[in-house]
Amino acid sequence: MTRDLENSLWDHVKAGGKAREWIQAALGDGRIASPKQAWRTLEKWTDKGLYDYGVALDLGWIVIGAERV
Repeated sequence: MTRDLENSLWDHVKAGGKAREWIQAALGDGRIASPKQAWRTLEKWTDKGLYDYGVALDLGWIVIGAERV
């Protein structure tokens, strides 16, 4: 995903939204071609300790105190 899309996803999740909602909207309006694009971004954030999730990757949250890199 482009940096602009990553920022949009970050802002959505940081504001309390779920990544799943953002992904569905982005697929619907053509910003992304596959949910795998967003899942990879979420995995990258998880590896950096910025994002955490319980059962489903796209239903997680930004870690308290995490800042966009």
